[in-house]
Amino acid sequence: MMRWNRAWVAVVAAVCLLPGAAAVAAQGRSATIRVRETLTTDNVRTEESSLANVVADSIRASAKAEVGLIAATSFATVTIGAGEAATQDFTRALVFRGDTVVLMRLSGSQIKTALEHGLGLYPAKSAAFLQVSGISFEVNASAPKGSRVVNLKVGKAPLVPDRVYSTAMPSPLAGGALVYSKAWSKADLERETGITLDQALADYLSTLTEISGKGDGRIVVRK
Repeated sequence: MMRWNRAWVAVVAAVCLLPGAAAVAAQGRSATIRVRETLTTDNVRTEESSLANVVADSIRASAKAEVGLIAATSFATVTIGAGEAATQDFTRALVFRGDTVVLMRLSGSQIKTALEHGLGLYPAKSAAFLQVSGISFEVNASAPKGSRVVNLKVGKAPLVPDRVYSTAMPSPLAGGALVYSKAWSKADLERETGITLDQALADYLSTLTEISGKGDGRIVVRK
């Protein structure tokens, strides 16, 4: 039988602390959640998505932020029917599972600029369409580009343009992917959490026993 000396213990401990190890552990950890109504990302590029809501919530929770944002391009087309679901059923919705969560410090004006950018091609499908957590807003579909976001709230309070909000998002989005560089820059970075999207989702799901599947009215389209 091999004896474990202190050197071997140190090596194993170091490996376990590697960034990738946390993601592997997250993939191996599975919760069973009761889904009351169908969850899907079929509509993720044009409107609020019930399954994307869960992911956006997990991102916000992982960074303990006020707001969570994730672009439609991060999602695969996945539907989870009503009934019992495992963590892996949810992580299948993530295209870039290894992307990490970044915490930004954004003004209310920057958040609104980002939401307007996500609606730039509306009503056409857009990879830049943002799924959100911690905020809600209405889309005035008949308004011109850049003026479509109305009744924007953080929690239950109206968004304040010059107030700074802690905002979590995937690292590529924070880096300006999909031309979100028009809304923020590296100067707005608060910290890199090191938490991967699949890890954030697994951790979040482990705190739940049931998901309703109903939309929260986070994104309401007025036509």
